[in-house]
Amino acid sequence: MSEAGVKYNVSLGDLANNQNKSNDSLQLPVLVPSSTALHIGAIIMLVALLWGLFANFLVMIVIFTKRDLNNIINIFIISLCINDILNLGFNNNMVLLSYFMGKFPTGMLGCELATHFTVLLMGSSLWHTGLIAIHRLIVVVFNNFYKKISKKAYTIFVLVFARVVPLLFLIQPSLGKMAYYEPRLLRCIVKRDYGPFTLLVSIFLMMLPSLILIVCYIAIFIKVHESSRAFRVSRQREWLKREIKITKMFGMVFLLIMIGYLPYGIVRAIDKQLELSADFYVAITVFFAVANSSNPIVYGVMDKSIRHECFNALHINTKKTDKNGVAITHNSKQSQVDMEAETEIVPLNTSTKKTQTS
Repeated sequence: MSEAGVKYNVSLGDLANNQNKSNDSLQLPVLVPSSTALHIGAIIMLVALLWGLFANFLVMIVIFTKRDLNNIINIFIISLCINDILNLGFNNNMVLLSYFMGKFPTGMLGCELATHFTVLLMGSSLWHTGLIAIHRLIVVVFNNFYKKISKKAYTIFVLVFARVVPLLFLIQPSLGKMAYYEPRLLRCIVKRDYGPFTLLVSIFLMMLPSLILIVCYIAIFIKVHESSRAFRVSRQREWLKREIKITKMFGMVFLLIMIGYLPYGIVRAIDKQLELSADFYVAITVFFAVANSSNPIVYGVMDKSIRHECFNALHINTKKTDKNGVAITHNSKQSQVDMEAETEIVPLNTSTKKTQTS
């Protein structure tokens, strides 16, 4: 580690000890990640950061500029892309710089804010997936009710609620004094004195939206299993297949958030005394960063419309030809009909008797 990095770690370590630890006359040497682990982690994070920013901006631009992609589902995707861009541009960038420099690049206030923003942005994304799960439940299971509600009002509610609730946790007088710098992690962590705050964050920003999503998805797939046998009309089957695919896409986004966060969260819960190797913490932090950059892959893999338009924007030819050698255009595919329009036309709650006689 560079000389400057050592000096910085010691000074901030002393500050942390003065704020949160006993005043021992003799202090043990501060253990920090090795330069090899930091450089390898920084390179991987840099690649993930550049990819994540590029892919999220590409998805946003494509949805904004293509009229065929203007629907509620893609508005939710744009909102999630904004969350990812904020997370990558600030939080992941701060961690990346700290790995290259061997020290956190800002003062204590910036260090603490980065800690809060990491959790709050993740909580915002989780609330997005939880409220989108309610939307999917209404569309698939209570379609008749869905026809009556204001789509615009619910969309605005999702976009506002998913951001306002996490921001409420920043409105407190102790902001700026809640964390201390931990050299082993090259970042700030919340002091033990604020255990109730950490518990509330875990409940309202992680557990509650996750529980909502799980309950909604169980209800959706139970209803689909019960109703799928009654579907004999091809159009109804195609509608059901498309709606389930959309539901699975947002389920994958939720899983990526949890897969990225859980390893680090579980390790920190177990290793409260920070006895594990500092290099190990670098590894799970890099894993978290890579997971944060992967949402655009889910959108592209599971949504043909977005994938096709992204390839077009990059001038990548994906046209297929039929048996006669004629190009099959994107607009000629039945599956590319506007999702919301189809949702309005073909309800899932059609009775078995009506379905069989149609």
